[in-house]
Amino acid sequence: MTEPVSLPLELVPADGSLSARPVGPEPSRRLLALAADGGALPEGWRWGPGTRPALPVEGPERAVDVDQTNRSVVVGEQVVVKWQTGPLVGPHPAPERLRRLVAAEFAHMPAAWWSLEWRTPEGDWVPVVTAADLVPGATDGWTWCLHEARVAVGVDEGPARPFAAELGRVTAAMHLALADRASSLVAVHGDYHVGQVLRGDDEALRVVDFDGNPTLTAAERVAHRPAAYDVAGMLLSLENVGHVVRHHAPAVAEPPVLAWTEQVQARFLAAYRPVAGHLLDESLLPAYVDEQIERELAYAEAHLPRWRYVPEAALRRRGRL
Repeated sequence: MTEPVSLPLELVPADGSLSARPVGPEPSRRLLALAADGGALPEGWRWGPGTRPALPVEGPERAVDVDQTNRSVVVGEQVVVKWQTGPLVGPHPAPERLRRLVAAEFAHMPAAWWSLEWRTPEGDWVPVVTAADLVPGATDGWTWCLHEARVAVGVDEGPARPFAAELGRVTAAMHLALADRASSLVAVHGDYHVGQVLRGDDEALRVVDFDGNPTLTAAERVAHRPAAYDVAGMLLSLENVGHVVRHHAPAVAEPPVLAWTEQVQARFLAAYRPVAGHLLDESLLPAYVDEQIERELAYAEAHLPRWRYVPEAALRRRGRL
């Protein structure tokens, strides 16, 4: 009988639970080699599915230097290995979401190599480390979408690159892959905003981060919801881009920013409807948008005061501040 492999990580106490900590040199590259070898894992661990063959990767590791909840490492300029840094508690939405997306051959995300999952004492499987393609020239949505808005209202120079219709089609394809067969609910992304959408050198849009909204409880994150939940999150996110543009360029008047917001929102919805309109109850959108505004305001007050002006601007636009 084959002995289980030794993983380059350890579980340490964290906030009444456990969290994973890398151990030894180049732990991400070593995990890639273990996944490629296919050896038996210790009890309570398993590999999650992917759409790429598990391969060893040569080359150095470098940390991704961005503000994020987790720690990401690029190995050999081929693959991004993401380590969960918070407490490993379940239930967790990512294993189910990723399995559905892989089974549906959802092409609008960085191709998944594998995930390393751990079973909690309560029996829930949670992702500890995931590996996916490095998207060449990838820019996160807050960067590229802000630029598109600034070009549209004359703050930045350069050609505009239309994105709203593709964003609508990508969102619809995601929801078709995540839709329940026996109900109108969807295993939603759960934290859907432009920052979760990469744009690469090939101009294609790819969705990332299916961990759910970190401000919700574990049970709320795994819950299946109407598609309107994600759609409302993206609509508000596109509005928030305009609020950020005006905050940093106060000389820009409100009407052109509002016109840009309404135009991209309309194009987003117009592209979504023909693909997955049967999943979308548009009567739910206003309430979900309001819920998201209140959640962003609470989060800003508790954790990110510099973001407070964004939900306040959304409330002011609605005459509620």
